[in-house]
Amino acid sequence: MNTTPNSPSRLNAIQMGKPLTPHPASLYSACLQNEHGKQLGIRIEKEQEMIEPRDYWESCFEGMNPESHDFSKSKPASVIVGFCDNYLKDEAVVLDLGCGGGRNAHYLAERGYKVCGLDIAATAVEFCQKRFARFSLTGTFRQGTFDRIPFPDGVFSGVICIAAFDHITLEIAQTSIVEVRRVLAPTGVILMTFDPPETDEDILDEAEVLADGTLRFVRGKQAGMLFRRYQDGEIKSLLGEPNIISFDHAGNGTRVVVCR
Repeated sequence: MNTTPNSPSRLNAIQMGKPLTPHPASLYSACLQNEHGKQLGIRIEKEQEMIEPRDYWESCFEGMNPESHDFSKSKPASVIVGFCDNYLKDEAVVLDLGCGGGRNAHYLAERGYKVCGLDIAATAVEFCQKRFARFSLTGTFRQGTFDRIPFPDGVFSGVICIAAFDHITLEIAQTSIVEVRRVLAPTGVILMTFDPPETDEDILDEAEVLADGTLRFVRGKQAGMLFRRYQDGEIKSLLGEPNIISFDHAGNGTRVVVCR
């Protein structure tokens, strides 16, 4: 199979969820000349430092100052409002998993919920802490990973995870959903969204494909980021269909799932 970047067979295999042998990001073509001036096309392997996912997410908040940042366009995900109205009681304790810059946590805190946030990036945690301090909001933010959530068993009435499971491998996702359910109260509810599987179609040549089908970006602006292009059936298998309360498609193709 031809698995060079952007080849039809490579793209079809990715869309079908088939594992591919990663194309090496460290290979480049060079033209050298022999003693007669004739060009020789030689592929040379150059060692490059691989950017880790944590480093990518750390870089997203470097140089951003929440004390002066313009938050006028920092709105919560649209699905959060309905989830709160339909599933969360007043003063519920809610975990924002993969909280990023805190747009969803901010909204939850303004509605009076007791908010905790978790993110892999220390810069994101610090950003959220300063954001909450600026707006006199109360919340707890910690650095950590989804497969080792640093909170006790059964403490959260709700967990929100907005386009966050897309950015971990399938193996980590399988461990992480067990962790999410560990910290969820017996009657608690989870809100998850998954980006459309066609996301990043235009920059597939900047990624390699891991054995489980997850993309790992190895160059370009998203170098270091993981992205798994979930099909609907994969989401249902991951969460377990009996646990799913609702499974909807937003207008842009995002999958919105409420589950236990």
